[in-house]
Amino acid sequence: MKKKYLIISHNGEIICGECENANTVITRFFGLMHRKSMPDGHGLLLEPCNQIHTFNMHFDIDVITMDKSNKVLAVFDSVPPRKCKRAVKGGRKVLELNSGEAGKFNIKCGDILEIAEQ
Repeated sequence: MKKKYLIISHNGEIICGECENANTVITRFFGLMHRKSMPDGHGLLLEPCNQIHTFNMHFDIDVITMDKSNKVLAVFDSVPPRKCKRAVKGGRKVLELNSGEAGKFNIKCGDILEIAEQ
């Protein structure tokens, strides 16, 4: 079965053209663990989720927590391996991107991200 990806955009600009949808217990549990890197233009959307850890990861990530309407509630830049990030009140989704991507696209609290299926 071919893996389905999501497209994540911000103000009409594509942030992530191939975003994996981690929406099962197993895919959320494994997330980005044990991967050596993530290709440019890729990401991981965890749902439901409002708190993450980076144990068993090998690279820094940007973490964006959103509510059910995709409003950005928190942005954590360059989270290194072996860290836990706090739960975000009202958080429903977490987008994990390569380190530096949130700043590159000027994503900040209050922004609305668009999520579409490919």
